[in-house]
Amino acid sequence: MEQRTCNIIMCCKGHCRLEGATGDPFGDIAAYMSQECGCEKEIYQGKLLENILRTALFDYMNSANNPGYELRQLLQNYALWEPSLSERICTMFALVNVRDDNGYVNGFTQELLDKSEQILQRGKL
Repeated sequence: MEQRTCNIIMCCKGHCRLEGATGDPFGDIAAYMSQECGCEKEIYQGKLLENILRTALFDYMNSANNPGYELRQLLQNYALWEPSLSERICTMFALVNVRDDNGYVNGFTQELLDKSEQILQRGKL
């Protein structure tokens, strides 16, 4: 798994404390990408944000222990509303397992998580 994918997943899990973070996945990913790429936070919305999330999704699926289960989570039916693809990806990322009883899973490592914490708490190193 790439570091950026790990960071985006951690944003979806509520771990972003960067300046401009809003506490919701879209705002936190925008704050992270703004800091990472040196662009204004406001550009990270709509199709650009969806493309970033889709790229992270492809990378995550390549390292997932059970991609079929993750795909079912992504494509499940909702009874009362139909979320966008971006909303679905963020929800799936918020729920992914990082560890189980045997250690790290789904491509996560201690190194990825340590670096993600440093980036999302203090800014780019």
